[in-house]
Amino acid sequence: MKRAVESIIVLLLTLGLIGCTKFNGSSKAADDEIKLLIHLDLKEDIGLLILDINVNGVETTGGISTVDRTMLKQDELLYWSLYKREYENPEGMANVSIRFRIITEYCDPNYENEYPEELTVLLEPLLLSMDFGTDCHITITGDHRNGYMAILDQP
Repeated sequence: MKRAVESIIVLLLTLGLIGCTKFNGSSKAADDEIKLLIHLDLKEDIGLLILDINVNGVETTGGISTVDRTMLKQDELLYWSLYKREYENPEGMANVSIRFRIITEYCDPNYENEYPEELTVLLEPLLLSMDFGTDCHITITGDHRNGYMAILDQP
């Protein structure tokens, strides 16, 4: 019984930390949203993708993993949404900083987004100015040996 409860808690934590999943629906951002479309173009699979985000001085963090505890695929397309309500409902252009952290091996997600230093690779932050209601296309390239890079794409 205790093991079943622990399994349910881990599943709920995982679901709570999953900021996006693959879906076949529309990818157009709503009026109160900036939708990140993140294409992994890597040479290997990765464990987790952590996003440290600052919008007009309001900081949030979140992570993307799989429900079935497998690695994120090297060519996966991921979605993450930034909603106005999470950033004190800014008006006009939002100043956005996104720093990705790649966790090179699968680790169980946690709310603190703290993972072993030897498995964590920090990418250079992307600095953007954008309106809510827009999509932001990002590609992450590279590998553990040569390094990773996040690049803002033109849609």
